[in-house]
Amino acid sequence: MTVLKSAAWPWLMLAAALVVVGLVVVDGTAGTIILACGFVVLFGAGIKLISRNDPAPPDERRVPAGHSGA
Repeated sequence: MTVLKSAAWPWLMLAAALVVVGLVVVDGTAGTIILACGFVVLFGAGIKLISRNDPAPPDERRVPAGHSGA
């Protein structure tokens, strides 16, 4: 259910389609290239799924150079 709530599901569908096309439909070098693209898209969708809950980096106040900040 988490996949459907996130924005990664279209990428997962594309990855699945590319992997199937690369394995079943197209033979030879073109099939290998399509399969590799499918795995790259799958990797990117996985990163999108993993990083969706990452908190924003803390807003650190910068101190001008030469000042202690105290």
